[in-house]
This record gives sequence, structure tokens and C-alpha cells, in this order.
Amino acid sequence: MPELPEVETIRRQLAKEIVGSRLRRVTVRFGKRLQPSADKFVAAVTGATVRGVRRRAKLLLLDLSNGQSIATHLKMTGKYLLVPGKTAPGKHAHVVFDLADGRRLFFEDVRKFGYLKVLPTAEADSLIVGGQLYGPEPLEKSFTPAVLAACLMRRPGRTLKPLLMDQACVAGVGNIYADESLWRARIRPGRRVKTLSADEIRRLHDGIVASMRRSVKLGGTSADDYVNLYGRKGRNQLVLEAYGRGGRPCSRCGGPIKRVRMGGRGTHFCPKCQK
Repeated sequence: MPELPEVETIRRQLAKEIVGSRLRRVTVRFGKRLQPSADKFVAAVTGATVRGVRRRAKLLLLDLSNGQSIATHLKMTGKYLLVPGKTAPGKHAHVVFDLADGRRLFFEDVRKFGYLKVLPTAEADSLIVGGQLYGPEPLEKSFTPAVLAACLMRRPGRTLKPLLMDQACVAGVGNIYADESLWRARIRPGRRVKTLSADEIRRLHDGIVASMRRSVKLGGTSADDYVNLYGRKGRNQLVLEAYGRGGRPCSRCGGPIKRVRMGGRGTHFCPKCQK
């Protein structure tokens, strides 16, 4: 599933490419994941101009000139692709946005879990400002070790890795970056929150921020299906330290990276140097 760095990469590309573009025509080819309905979705967005592109956690928000916004959750395999105007949509293209400048924007989703929802921009604003669904943003200056500690210590009995993936605690962290952040912090994913020291929380904060920033710089992690707006893979998978490296040597201590199941997810860590 695309996590914060992947969604942020797409947000930046969409902001560069389509802000100021008018949605001349919108064609729905699979509408079961549109809200409120395919017909109402088309009516609400056709003819509007894209005024801005924002992100909250893993959610993309396209703000339109008519006071509406398109909220998109990519889920497992959703993607936006910007293509030349004569490009025919593939079989997994759910929605085709024809832009007034002749280009086309496809929303594709092989697994059909992703969704697009039209909502008033005022409601989108409440999500951005800090609705109850999402915790602090790791790339914001306001995300400090104290902020992370406050989130964690409200749940002292929780296992650390599943809590990091709880969007109400820290926005945008999923399986990949939980593993990478914990590796950087030298903390085992199965630790209980109440066992963490202040120094370990500080290291975890630094690990989260560093993992996210490096991945954004490299265009995200293409461990599975993720590609960016231009159909290209990210490069962060080339420098992962824990995720997907089960059985391979730890780059820090040489011990083998171990893979286990935790909370139903594959989890990777170094038993030798993560304590």
C-alpha cells in the first residue's frame, strides 16, 4: 500500500502538472468505488478547474474551483497516471479525466480497493487541519519527540509497531516505514510502549522523520505495485535497511534480518542490534 512518501510524491507531481487545468470531461469506467455515486461524481467535478493538491496522511485532496474537492485513497494498488491525450485507457482505468489542455489523467486500480470521493472543500479543510481520523504529520516541524511521546504514552500497553501504523497516532506510517523507522531507532517492533525510555522515543522520532524524508527524496518505495504520476518506479526500495530483507545481513551489524508476522503483517527487524 502506498504510504506517506509515495502519496506525497504523487501530490507534488500533480501540483506541478494539473493545478490550473480544467476538467473538460470525466468518464467513469468502473464506478463502484466512487462516492456518492458515479453520476453525481461526474456532475460535481466536470468543468471545474483544479486549484490545489493537498495531502493528509495517505489521502490525496484535489481542490476544485467550484468549492468541491476530490479525496482519493489509493489503498493497495490505486494510482494516478498523466498521459498524452490520445492514450487509450487500460482495462484497470476506473476514471478518465480529460483536461482542457488535451492531456488525460487516469485513475487506475487493479485490486479495486481505492476510492474517490467528492466532498465540499470545507470538509476537506477539517481533515487537513486535524480531524479525529489522523494524528500528527511526520514531515511537519510541529512533529517533535514530545508529540510522538504524547501519542505513544496514551497507549502504554500497546505493541509498538501496530501502534505506529495506527493513523490516529502518526499519520502516513505503514508497514514499510514502521520497519525502517524501528531499525533506525534500534528498537524491536514487538516492544510494549511502556518499556520505552525517553531516549528511545527520541531515536524513534528521528528514525520516522529520516525514513520518510529519504523516501520522498528518492520518489517513494516501489516494493510492489507503486509507480508515480508518470508511470515510473521510485528508488527507495534500493536502500531499504529492514523491510523485505528477511534472511539477508543487517547493514549495521551483519546479523541476519528476521521476518515474522505481527498484527497480520510481515515484519522485518535485526534481532542482534534492535533491542
